[in-house]
Amino acid sequence: MDKLSDTFIIGRKPVLDALDSNSGIEKVWIDSSIKGELEVNVRKMTKSKNIPLQYVPKEKLQSLSNQANHQGLIAQISIVDYVQIEQVLPHLYESGKTPFILVLDGIEDVRNIGALARSAVWFDVDAIVVSSKNSARINSFAMKSSAGAIKDVVICREPSIVNALKYMSSSGLQILVADSNENQIENKINYKEPLALVMGSEGKGVVREVLQLANAVFTIPGSGKVESLNVSVAGAIMMHTVFTQRIDQAGQ
Repeated sequence: MDKLSDTFIIGRKPVLDALDSNSGIEKVWIDSSIKGELEVNVRKMTKSKNIPLQYVPKEKLQSLSNQANHQGLIAQISIVDYVQIEQVLPHLYESGKTPFILVLDGIEDVRNIGALARSAVWFDVDAIVVSSKNSARINSFAMKSSAGAIKDVVICREPSIVNALKYMSSSGLQILVADSNENQIENKINYKEPLALVMGSEGKGVVREVLQLANAVFTIPGSGKVESLNVSVAGAIMMHTVFTQRIDQAGQ
């Protein structure tokens, strides 16, 4: 794990070839001053493949490429194989499992992504859903923070967390949302049934559209001596709650 590092594809032709060949790409950076056919092609290709695209100044590209001739375009090779939630749920149901999905709504710290993934594996989560638009990259830092656990859980990357949750809800999953700003407590959740647990971003929590989809909102009681728990700690507590409730209900 100590030797794990991120791999970048540098230059226009190598990046375009990688995008065209469906190579696993985590993210693409393009010089914000580039216009015309190249920009249009890159934008269309990344959008069609649900790959995050960021427009950045040349200084950012020089930093990523270690001053190599990047030609205004750099991509990072993904260290995980992303799938879509539409591929995962049918397989879980067909295999006789009761889906337990962790949804990360805008987690921006790679260390939190890694810590949450490690807890997800420990508490038998079937898949993690992240956003392609406002989520931290799953890079070598996330892998190290997870102690390698990211490779042991299915990762779904979705362009819209709201749409992904709507699909999960229509597929029979209860939506349980963690939100420290809500006065409601968890109720009417049958842990023995399919469940999606949603954790919001470190600063803003979950967005309003996600709260509107919730079957229940869960808060973690405490002393109030600090403003809130770290999202990876809160997530671990909630995953433990689901895990132990399922064990208890299974034994009844």
